[in-house]
Amino acid sequence: MNMKQHVTVEEGVTEIFSKLKEVGTELVAAEEAAGRILSRDIISPENIPPFRRSPLDGYAFRAEDTLNASEETPVVFEIIEEIPAGKAPEHRVGPGQAVKILTGAPLPEGADAVEKFEVVETDGKIIKLVHPYEHNCNVVPIGEDICEGALVLKKGTVISPAYLGILAGLGFSKLPVFKKPVVHLISTGSELVGINEKLTIGKIRNSSIYTIKAFLEQEGAVVKMSPVVDDDMLEIATAIDDASEEADLIFTTGGVSVGDYDMLMRSMDYLKADMLFWKLQMKPGSAFLASYYKGKPVISLSGNPASAIISMFLVGIPVLRKLSGRTDCMLEKCQVKMESGFSKKNFTTRYLPGKLIVKDCEAYIRITESQGNGILHPLHGCNILAELPKGSPAKNPGDTVTAYLLG
Repeated sequence: MNMKQHVTVEEGVTEIFSKLKEVGTELVAAEEAAGRILSRDIISPENIPPFRRSPLDGYAFRAEDTLNASEETPVVFEIIEEIPAGKAPEHRVGPGQAVKILTGAPLPEGADAVEKFEVVETDGKIIKLVHPYEHNCNVVPIGEDICEGALVLKKGTVISPAYLGILAGLGFSKLPVFKKPVVHLISTGSELVGINEKLTIGKIRNSSIYTIKAFLEQEGAVVKMSPVVDDDMLEIATAIDDASEEADLIFTTGGVSVGDYDMLMRSMDYLKADMLFWKLQMKPGSAFLASYYKGKPVISLSGNPASAIISMFLVGIPVLRKLSGRTDCMLEKCQVKMESGFSKKNFTTRYLPGKLIVKDCEAYIRITESQGNGILHPLHGCNILAELPKGSPAKNPGDTVTAYLLG
């Protein structure tokens, strides 16, 4: 088997990306598009706002008529119309004329300045202004928010609630998006039983797969769980082959080490899959196999819960995002301070799950006290991973480290 071994996280992601193809595209109704990923650039077909409008309740008039206005010589305007929001003006504003206008209403032709009600002297028929106004004072111009022909959103952008409002404002009732990737999860291990099954000596419930499923669903995937597969080469190969008929991406857990009952690599070899690399330079989560089978990426994680989930975050999530059409595939990096020290030596790059907290206006990571490859407890409340590079010294409270934001 000719494949790379002991690659860095960055090398592993790059290797999988090199053969990755995005899922297909579809049109969805705007009301169903939140969280979906745009499959093409969105160019504005119109201006927002499409007309000059008033940003406040007041009176609109010609600025040039106020050039000589003062407290001693106020300028008097005749009110010729009232324009509420949603109504088109009926008259052009001429010299010495004004209109009463409400917030959001379109300015009539001729008017190029607005003053709010509170500072205007009026008897309901006329208004008096006592100082000069500049052209376009308190006027929202056409296209102030978005101009016709402008790039609104790029392909690969996740449609947030705010973006959805912008697109709806431009009249997009249907939006071009990438399809949701279908992900199959396959748990391997003769020691595993389902959550509804009775435990017997030597058996454990298949718990971590539910955590993995939930995280992948948060990223927008349609996730399907296959029944637990025993440590049998042919059974595992059959499960992967069956999943490949529908899945865009396959995750497996367990069987990626070198024990007598670790069958994942043998199963992939039996399937004549393209195995890209084995093992990552990280702790926890070094047990890892990346393959392609029938053009579908197969990411094989450790059977240890914390190991599986941390490597899933650092490699699996970027792969899923890339497959989904996103442009921001990698986890967001930040700099944080250690709340407490960490004394272990780092013979390889180590990742510590923890919680992001703010103290005295500075970001800290609070490391979970219990750290272990085979337990899920360290991930409770975890929303950040600290990265301690290979060979880095012990960390003291207050030391700055690179971290990755989760979720």
